[in-house]
Amino acid sequence: MKLNKIISVLLTAAVVCSSALTFSIPVSAASGISASKTYTWEYTAVKLKPQNSADKIYYTTDGTDPTTKSKLYTKALGFRSATVLKAAEFDKKGNLVGKIRTIDVKRKCPTPKFLVSDRLDGTAKVEITDLEPGMTIHFTTNGKDPTEKSTVLDGAYLVVKKDKTIKAIAVKDGWITSEVAIISPLDQITEDSYSDYVKQALKLTNAERKKAGLPEVKLSQKLCDAAYIRAGELMSNYDNGHTRTNGTRWTTALADQGYIHRIAAENYLRIPNSGVDPERAMELWMSSEIHKENILREGVEDVGFGFVQDGIYCYWIQLFGKLM
Repeated sequence: MKLNKIISVLLTAAVVCSSALTFSIPVSAASGISASKTYTWEYTAVKLKPQNSADKIYYTTDGTDPTTKSKLYTKALGFRSATVLKAAEFDKKGNLVGKIRTIDVKRKCPTPKFLVSDRLDGTAKVEITDLEPGMTIHFTTNGKDPTEKSTVLDGAYLVVKKDKTIKAIAVKDGWITSEVAIISPLDQITEDSYSDYVKQALKLTNAERKKAGLPEVKLSQKLCDAAYIRAGELMSNYDNGHTRTNGTRWTTALADQGYIHRIAAENYLRIPNSGVDPERAMELWMSSEIHKENILREGVEDVGFGFVQDGIYCYWIQLFGKLM
């Protein structure tokens, strides 16, 4: 997709929100159990390891001390909210090894994402997306890392000059503060910032097809170009769904790009206040039988993705096809 086609919204992601910080609690005879935590934007994962490999770990999350009748630990545990985890190691005879370990599990704020638009006269409009309710975004434009005492984002966006670099963190009561997100708005807007989301959408699509035992689809530039156009049409024509703004069927967008199809299918949606979120788009499509059928359609070989934003919604198009 050529850069001059990205007119309505120019986007860039400064960080990957699933970046994880891990650390391990050292094994000791006193505790018996070692633990490590991994933070992602979806959950906090806790991995436990007994002092002795032949022992078993039992755990609770209701504040009670675990016994051999408690839940047996078999794999890493994922938590979407703050939790007090208690874990105990027992040998083959059911004897407690070491002490019961209490682990304070907290969520970590996802690193903020940036959406950039309206590059005019040396300035740019920058939106910092708040991925979870109740979070506060603190930011700086003086080159220093932000803290909880830094300026709070008040409003939907900032207007910054070319020589400004924005640094931002997300803060929420009871959560661990996010990593610092950094962007120089006018320096980092590139075609790659668009294609990175498309590549992620392709990866997610093929993951679902693989689970269903279907062959992967390959990315088609012509279908991507058509999908971008169709996404733009959705902004003013969403209620008409698969009908284009000129009154023709959606398949004419493929023909306009020179993709003459034998098989074709289209998925579309709009997501409010989400930022550009391929994971959420795929989740919504897979939860709908008719859209899921298109994703898992046999015989298709190509796929294309396009998205645009209007400040309220992100509009996504997913096109599948097989050439004539």
